Amino acid sequence: MCLPNIFSPSPRRSPSPCEASRRARAICLHLRPPSLRRRPRKRFQLLQVLRFPPLPARPLQSLRTLPLLLLLALQPSLNSSNASAQVERKELPAIPGTESEAPSAPDRPQILSPSAGTGTSAQASPLPSDLWNGTDAPALEKLLSGVSLPSPSPALATLIARALALGASNGTELGVRLDALAKAGRIDQEIALLAGAMQAGEPGAAALYAMALLEAGRDEEACAVAIDPPPQSVAANAKPTRAVFLIPAYCAAVKGDQPGANLALQLARDRGVQAPVPFAAIERLGKTASKPIPLPNLVETFDYLFLKLDPKSLPASLAVKASPALLFLIAHDEAAPAALRLAAAERAASLNVIDGAALAKAYRDAAAKITKAGTPPELRAKLFAALEAAPSAKIKAESIDALLASGRDAGIETALGEALQPARANLAADPQASGYAETALRAAILAGDTQAAWAWVEAGGDKLKIWQLVLAAADPSDPRTETALSEGVEIAAIGGLPAPFLHRLLAVLDALDYEVPIPLWDEASKMPQPNDGYLPETGVLSQLKDTSDHGDVGRTVLLVAAALGPKGPADANLLALGDAVRALKRVGLDAEARRIGFEALYAHMPQKKKA
Repeated sequence: MCLPNIFSPSPRRSPSPCEASRRARAICLHLRPPSLRRRPRKRFQLLQVLRFPPLPARPLQSLRTLPLLLLLALQPSLNSSNASAQVERKELPAIPGTESEAPSAPDRPQILSPSAGTGTSAQASPLPSDLWNGTDAPALEKLLSGVSLPSPSPALATLIARALALGASNGTELGVRLDALAKAGRIDQEIALLAGAMQAGEPGAAALYAMALLEAGRDEEACAVAIDPPPQSVAANAKPTRAVFLIPAYCAAVKGDQPGANLALQLARDRGVQAPVPFAAIERLGKTASKPIPLPNLVETFDYLFLKLDPKSLPASLAVKASPALLFLIAHDEAAPAALRLAAAERAASLNVIDGAALAKAYRDAAAKITKAGTPPELRAKLFAALEAAPSAKIKAESIDALLASGRDAGIETALGEALQPARANLAADPQASGYAETALRAAILAGDTQAAWAWVEAGGDKLKIWQLVLAAADPSDPRTETALSEGVEIAAIGGLPAPFLHRLLAVLDALDYEVPIPLWDEASKMPQPNDGYLPETGVLSQLKDTSDHGDVGRTVLLVAAALGPKGPADANLLALGDAVRALKRVGLDAEARRIGFEALYAHMPQKKKA
């Protein structure tokens, strides 16, 4: 099974003046009441996928307070345990020479729970089990060509991973789905999909399954999987072929069997497998070479595993070059050097590869190994680990405030909000924390805890009233929602809402089928409507509507990701944002539609002020 490469970028053409004019008219019509709105008809052309960018270096001004807070807080004792889940294994037939040899499809592969994987604690919508029925590999590749992986949106990242891992495979599109999950760094979902393929006797799944287990840190299980050698017709550097030859070499090296490792790597060379880092690492381990091993521009899982045989070969800078799948592995690797694990965990969180719970565990584990914090990730880890033993609610609230502010600079604010959920649990009852009401509110709403967020809004007075409108969009079932919308104009006046935020709010509310009060429409009409943000190529939005009208959940999810663009809901044009939210709601993904709307609103909220 040779997995396709869908990372080839393609430049996006600039719209002609006529197209730009049509788009401008469409955007102006978008916020009119539904009865007056007409949608333009556009030709279909999917976006080309963009490579995920490296995490930019940004100044962390908010970290100035972190050393002081560390002196005030007590270091808690850290005890951690790690249990590996057991997955049924069985021997598979050899990898076929071509992908056209379609094996029998499984009756029903392992199904993920709605909350499995990275994401917020908010309830997820159920997905049908027949998502990809009738979808062949070329059609799925075309859909994925417009999707940025890893996704810049926490909600979309989780939804895409759940969708790709769910449903039976017809044999032709399995490799495409696995490749997309690997590029997104969603190893748990990849293992779930491969477990279903193994149960169905899918040819070639054993090698990929063993590799995914290695990426999950489950070395013993991976080394126990029986893998048959592939036929000569399979490309030497295809992913399954590399796994077949490199896994035995790694497993032998881990057991201290140097001759066995050398033999396995010699077989790999004879087969034509290219793996310069593993080859150099084994040579260095055998003291036949002593030069530093140069790292490639993109460091993959096997590179790390073989380098890890000599921990001195693992610089913290490796995380900058690590693939998403490798970031997942290092973030969970308790044996990794503390600086490297923290750098990998934070970059993984910024790319939505891991969630807040995984980031919290990485912080706690690494903090115990750090004697003197000298980098921003180390400072955050030490401060996070000290939260539980903070001597007062005020110091705890100050620490949470500093963590969220610095996390925003590092691009991990959502994951930090999830990670901080236990620490902020009892702050609302303590008057000492009242000065940090907005900080606690932000942490709560980022974690999907709307009830706690409503409580902080009510405790914060007029300065926090603006958040009622955000919570109304995120939590329509709450009885306070109707009141907040009816008082929307007054709340907007008190909070000094900027025009871009108010127009985005109305776009989200309208897309969610809320009864938006007329005064709010009138208030928005007095402000200039923004026409910036990402607007997809002609045809994507019309295709999205047609697909969601037919109830095709899988294709709708991928088209939503394409419509929102490479920066997600935060940067989407109002027209694309509204259509994406409507499409998700139309196919029954109400919780995800609201979360996408929340992400679009949260990114444009005015900067924090103390309550």
